[in-house]
Amino acid sequence: MARYDALEAHLRSLPGDTVRLTFDEINKLIAPHELPASAYVHPQQYLSSTKTQPIPAAWMRAGWKKSNHDFDQQYVELRRVVPLEAITLADDVGDDGLDNENRQFVNIKTRRGQADFRNRLRGAYGGTCAITGSTVTPLLEAAHIVPHALKTDYATSNGLLLRADIHTLFDLHLIAIDADGRVAVSRTLEGSEYAQYHGRRFVAFPVASDDQPSTDELKRHHDLFLAREDALYAN
Repeated sequence: MARYDALEAHLRSLPGDTVRLTFDEINKLIAPHELPASAYVHPQQYLSSTKTQPIPAAWMRAGWKKSNHDFDQQYVELRRVVPLEAITLADDVGDDGLDNENRQFVNIKTRRGQADFRNRLRGAYGGTCAITGSTVTPLLEAAHIVPHALKTDYATSNGLLLRADIHTLFDLHLIAIDADGRVAVSRTLEGSEYAQYHGRRFVAFPVASDDQPSTDELKRHHDLFLAREDALYAN
């Protein structure tokens, strides 16, 4: 819900692993809205870490979970359960407060070297999406396993050739590939057209060992995917 975007963005921006939020601070972050009266009468129900309640759902999307509380003193304490690096690129595709000029500058800087990277991946994967098998060239993109925002690495072993929509889901940790090459699809995508890929192995895979994706980095990305899933579905 849009009214909780500022709360989610605030939590995404924090550098540490723990934070205390008072009810007053929450109210300021969701202004001009505010916590309903029921949150003060039944805070355990309204502010428990469950995606069925809007405010806990917002902090869980940002990678946090409630670790402690004192409802008499009207505060909750949160701990980070999804590493900050796991949501870096998720911020890039949402409304994270960056103005358009800054976003455009970041996008231009990020794409430097991308054309050669994509061409090498197209050759390594035979012009085929590694997950869907799509061969529609305009839709195929070079995906970094270790995000460019964390490390500039245009080695083919740090890349996958993915269809554009799959690339987005991969960056958002809604789709991952484990070290054995099996695809994992987030439970949030159950019932969607993407559920069909869960459990599948690579459709296309480089022949040359130097071009094959790093199993260590795939595992790292997959671990972050699992952490995100655990955070979203924790009770």
